[in-house]
Amino acid sequence: MNHKLNHAEKEFIKAIDFRLLLRLARYLKPFISTLILAGILVGVITGIELLLPYLTKIAIDDYILKSAHKLVLPAQEPLTTTIFNKYQLFLTPTKEPEIFFIRDKNINHLDLKHLALLKQKNLWDDNRYYPADLTIAQKQKLLNSKWITGAKEIFIPYDHLQFIPQNQLLELRKSDIGGVLKIGVIFILLVLINFICSYFQIYFLESIGQQVMHNLRIDLIAHLHQLSVKFFEQTPVGVLVTRVTNDVLNLEDLFSSILIDFLKDLVLLLSIMGIMLIINWKLALICFILLPLVLGITIFFSIKARTAYREVRKLVGQINSYIQENFSGILVVKIFNRQKENGKRFNQINYAHYQANLKQIIIFAIFMPGIELLSSLTIALLIWKGGSQVLSQSLTLGVLVAFLSYIQKMFQPLRFIAEKYNNLQSALASAERIFALFDQKEIEPEPLYPQNLPAVRGEIEFKNVSFSYRENEPVLRDISFQVKPGETIAVVGPTGAGKSTLINLLVRFYHAQKGEILLDGVNINSLKKNFLREQIGLVMQDPFVFAESIRYNIRLGDNTISDQEIEKICEIVNADRFIKRLKNQFNEVIAEGGANLSAGERQLLTFARALAFNPKILILDEATSNIDPETERLIQEALINLTKQRTSLIIAHRLSTIKHCSRILVLHKGRIREQGTHEELMAKRGIYYRLYQLQC
Repeated sequence: MNHKLNHAEKEFIKAIDFRLLLRLARYLKPFISTLILAGILVGVITGIELLLPYLTKIAIDDYILKSAHKLVLPAQEPLTTTIFNKYQLFLTPTKEPEIFFIRDKNINHLDLKHLALLKQKNLWDDNRYYPADLTIAQKQKLLNSKWITGAKEIFIPYDHLQFIPQNQLLELRKSDIGGVLKIGVIFILLVLINFICSYFQIYFLESIGQQVMHNLRIDLIAHLHQLSVKFFEQTPVGVLVTRVTNDVLNLEDLFSSILIDFLKDLVLLLSIMGIMLIINWKLALICFILLPLVLGITIFFSIKARTAYREVRKLVGQINSYIQENFSGILVVKIFNRQKENGKRFNQINYAHYQANLKQIIIFAIFMPGIELLSSLTIALLIWKGGSQVLSQSLTLGVLVAFLSYIQKMFQPLRFIAEKYNNLQSALASAERIFALFDQKEIEPEPLYPQNLPAVRGEIEFKNVSFSYRENEPVLRDISFQVKPGETIAVVGPTGAGKSTLINLLVRFYHAQKGEILLDGVNINSLKKNFLREQIGLVMQDPFVFAESIRYNIRLGDNTISDQEIEKICEIVNADRFIKRLKNQFNEVIAEGGANLSAGERQLLTFARALAFNPKILILDEATSNIDPETERLIQEALINLTKQRTSLIIAHRLSTIKHCSRILVLHKGRIREQGTHEELMAKRGIYYRLYQLQC
């Protein structure tokens, strides 16, 4: 049994995962002062919540039902000495030497054994007496031989109060009415203070939550930008979108309320238990009987909840990935009539998500009513035991009412702690996934001691370069060639020969496993990657444009590129022709994915974008494959002038577009099989000749 309990406790601690909380805590450091202020407000709120039921008890016992019981303590009675020695502080003497009164609010100080003896010996009067102010009673001429007089009070049997005229009774109980009014005013003031403190507490914590999410997203995006291309090729975009949006949003409650409120509810729970023990420790222990069971249920369901939340977050990522992929390729889906099949695949993922959510709901649906049931059982137990003590006059009604309020407040933190613990599990499941991204080691490395190139000439050299994406499956084998500054060379070959891989290595999307690549005689791995990429203008086969203006897509937010330069570049690549036809011209906003532009128009924009940054090296990776012959002719004319001033590397399938190149490299199965000018390669009648003949 103990072994099982220890195991459950370990699972509970494991479920919380304090390492994640510590990693998240660093985002709270800038807001320590605000958190402290929020903590102080939480302390004030907690104190008020503890004080309100106690004020109710005071109102009932000291004013509304202010009463006392009569004790007869003859001098010859042995019990009298014991009662005097232990309870003299709570006894009020009267003009009758053997008669004393004890206020009902002090009865709980009596030992139940002594109370039973007093009743057994008929020394205790079960009738309740109202302790009235003697001076007021005398002024109102309210004197009765059956009433017992003390030094400052007169004790009136409660059943006699109904015979006192209303106006005299109000005067007699004027101090009680004033006391109740005073308690009511204090109560209202405390509620108002509680409202004000709650407002600022919520405002401070919510603002912290928003700022933390803002900073976390910035850090996450910055980290993702540092990851290698390999990581993005292996990770679905939908998963990344889920991490940056849904998972970060899921942490808001953790930062804004869960941590502080969790602590607040815990302090409130312990404080309530402490106050109940102080007021009446025996009744308090009766109320605490079911707490171990509540704790056990909380631990059990919390462990189950963590697994359920983790599965839900995983499937949310899969749903986002599938939706993103499905609608990005909607044309393929429609042309091949795959709507039903894709719908079936989505239904499978969606049903798994539904099942995971259902499991989470079942856990919560059992847990919350379970806590409510235990709360009701505790209240029933309190009414049974406390009510019987009130009837036996060993407990005041004010104490019972206060205990009922405290019990409800005690289970409220338990419910909130459990509910927030479930929210904590959900947040930690998201945090796991977020920090899994932060822990990714596929970061593009930077040299420890980078070299500088004061003036880049554009000389490129591959020396015995070999590379493979997967082990034992080489894509490039011992590649060596040199490109002189200002030279234009082309790389051709069948699909899978390794042409695009050359480009990936040159721009350091990947790193060669063997050999080295030099820029102006310096290994590119010793240069800062940002510096290296600033020297290269890359136009890819699949043009990508942002859902921004034409102007933004060309200069990408670099305001050092003037509007005049943009217009001039667009004229050079003949992009100005279609831009001027647009309603807003350079300010026209492109639809997502460039849906409002043709493939050729998007490619023209990427040409303009590459040239806008005036690179020393220009790389065209199948850049003219999506352009119609007329547009291609216009671009070829522009490129002849542009490539004279910079080193150019052209990857091409359409061999007719590279005849002007000073040298052509022919790749086949990862090796350079042929190189030379168009005329030289045609004369050899080798691989290049056969490729050219196939396209004629």
